[in-house]
Parts: sequence; C-alpha cells; structure tokens
Amino acid sequence: MGKFNTIKAKNSSIRQVVFPRNGYGEKKLIVLRRKVNELYFQNGLTKNRIVQKHGVSKQFVITWTQSPTQDFTQDRRGWPHGKRRKWGVEDGERIRTIYGELQQNPLEFYCGATVIAQIWRKRYPELPVPPLRTIGQMLSEFGLSEKRKQGRNRGAAHYLCYPEYTIYSLFGGRVLEADFLGEKYLSGRTEPLNFIAFSFKKEPKLRYFQRVSGQTTAEFITHCQAFFQHVEKPDFIKVDNGLAVIGSASGKRNISKAMQFLLANQVIPIFAVPRKPFSQASIEGNNSVFARKFWNRRVFKSVSEVEEQLAWFNLASQRYTGYEQPNGKPKRKKNFMPKVYFIRQVREEPAETGEAGKAFVDILNEKVFLPPSYLNYFILAEWKLPEEKLYLWFEKEQTQNMINQVTFPINPRSKISFR
Repeated sequence: MGKFNTIKAKNSSIRQVVFPRNGYGEKKLIVLRRKVNELYFQNGLTKNRIVQKHGVSKQFVITWTQSPTQDFTQDRRGWPHGKRRKWGVEDGERIRTIYGELQQNPLEFYCGATVIAQIWRKRYPELPVPPLRTIGQMLSEFGLSEKRKQGRNRGAAHYLCYPEYTIYSLFGGRVLEADFLGEKYLSGRTEPLNFIAFSFKKEPKLRYFQRVSGQTTAEFITHCQAFFQHVEKPDFIKVDNGLAVIGSASGKRNISKAMQFLLANQVIPIFAVPRKPFSQASIEGNNSVFARKFWNRRVFKSVSEVEEQLAWFNLASQRYTGYEQPNGKPKRKKNFMPKVYFIRQVREEPAETGEAGKAFVDILNEKVFLPPSYLNYFILAEWKLPEEKLYLWFEKEQTQNMINQVTFPINPRSKISFR
C-alpha cells in the first residue's frame, strides 16, 4: 500500500490521516494503531469522527483507544508470530525443491513464481497452488529471488497522449512487435552475432528469438516470413525506424522493400516513435529478458551451441507464457486496405530554418505541418496508399480525432508489388 497521505483540516492545526483500507503489513498496522490512538487522546477526535473521516472500522477504533499507553505491537492473529497462517514448512520445501530442479535443468530458463506455480499445478494436483506473491516471498526468504532494477516512470507517454489505446484496442487485430537486438560477442570470436526478437504484447502473449546473419532488409524479410508460416501471422507489425525496415534515409515517401513484403502478406506496418524506446516497450522488455535469462546467464562455446540453446529458450518461453499457436492457416482478406502507420512526436522548427514556432512531424523525410497547439504531443499518421493521402489522428482519453489530412503521393521510384 502507499504511504499515509496527510491533509490539513480547515480552521484547525490537526493533521488528518487518510488510511489505506486493505492489505496492511505488520509495520503499517502498528503505525495505524498508534495514529488512531493519538487522534483520540491527543487531538481530541471522537471515535465516530475517526471512523467517518478515515475509513477504519468502529471496532478497530474501540480496540486501539483503550489507553494512551497501549502496546501497539500486540499480535492477535491467532497463529505464531512470523509464521504464515496457511502455507507451512512443507509448502516452502516443495517450492525450494522445484526451484532447484529448474536451476539444474539446462532446458529451463525461468525459475520464478510463475513457472513454479505451473509445475506445482501438474505435480501436486490434489493440493491448492500458493499465490504467486506467497511463492515470491518464500523465494526471497530462502535468498533465491532475483533483485531487478525498477523501470523508469512512463507517465509522460500518457500525459503526451501516446496512442496506445488506438493501436492495441481499436485496430481490431493482433499486433506483433519486432526488433533487431544489439550485437553480441562470443569469447574468441571477433565477428558479432545478431538476433531478431518478436513479441506479442496482448494475450496470447509470446516472446520469440532467432539468430540472423545481420541487421539487413533481406534478413528481416526472411525471418518474418518464417515467423508468419511457422508461428503466427499478425494483422499488424510494430517496428522501429531502422533503415532495414523503413528504407531510404533521404528519399521522400518511399515504400521500402520491407513494407512491400509486409503489405503483400496483408500485414500492416506501424513505425514506432524515433529515439523513444518506450514506444516499443514490449519488445524492449523482451530484449531485457533475453539478456538476463539467456545471454548473460550462460557461457556459450560455439555458434551451434547458441542456436541449440536458443531453441530451448524459445520453448521455455512458450511454456512460461502459455502460448498456443492458432489453428489453421489465416485466409486472405477480400477488402484489405494497404496502409502504413507512423507514430510521431510533434516537434518545432528550429530558429535557423526561418520558420521558428511551426509545428511538424517527419513522415518518410517529408515534413507535415500541424497547429502549434500539438507541440510535443504524439500523433498517429495513417497513410492510405490507394488514396495517396495521409490522415493525422490525435488520441485523447481513448477518443480519436482527425486533426489534418494531406495529399501524400507515393514516390514514383517505389516499385509497388502489393496491388
């Protein structure tokens, strides 16, 4: 629970306390008992006023206002201090045993509460499964849990109207995220290893990795094609703005080879915000899992060993998330509309251009201008290729508004093969 919040009462020096209602830990209960006692004996609040204003029960107030010198550390739970009410020593030993087996099994890469609960369910079908939180607490008590760094606050994405709801809820299809991982090196080998990662953020979730010969357009197409055939073909694929996928660094309004491939397979590309890793949060998180659970945890002696164990890792990830492939091959859509989406943050023209104050987004090396009121906000640009028009959408409180539309012709040098 969060910290106690304080507000100052009108015309009074009394500081009122807004108490959390559920899930007290032992230390917070002691603080709560003492505070109720102080409000009654020192600040002069009546018992009914404490109940009404601070969301605690009448019996709780009565119990802890017996005397100003009460012992607030009394344990009245009915079971020994420091012991769990339901889950005992035997349960802890089962958890410790499963954890040890997972650590020793070369085919396993996950050993946290989720996978332990999965194994418990199969191994002890007659016993209730401890909550994930209880399993995690026991692992921590045994000194077996991993400490992870807290992620940065992503509140700015919501504040600046990142179109999360539009992409994952209104598009009405499966959104796959894909990205090349940074180069990795084996001891004694100068040539780097490259990987591509795929991720489904929404249920059924999946993380999947493959080694590639390099971060090229040809490799992107090859491994996307394999993923579509052997795993699942999505409706949309969200990617970064690397040249291997988006194409030319200078040509305007080009349809890259990667875009053509995706659209020919009726998969609509969505390009994430440049230089904003949070806009690929799911895939970035999976890349972190790849590093922690696979690459940094084991010592590989050869490329073949990496590929063999990467196959094990993919299977372990599939078991961990409970992913199951869809039945049957997807049918081609009769009314498929070739389009491309771009998520962009509205920027301001610098003073040296002579157009300071103008707001714009860069779409395929073409500046599209918007009202200055949208500066710094995120917008979603929809390029409908048959119409050769660009529609710019702004999401606010899960509502979409079209703020501009412009003619956006396809570069005649682009070889269009998806019509």
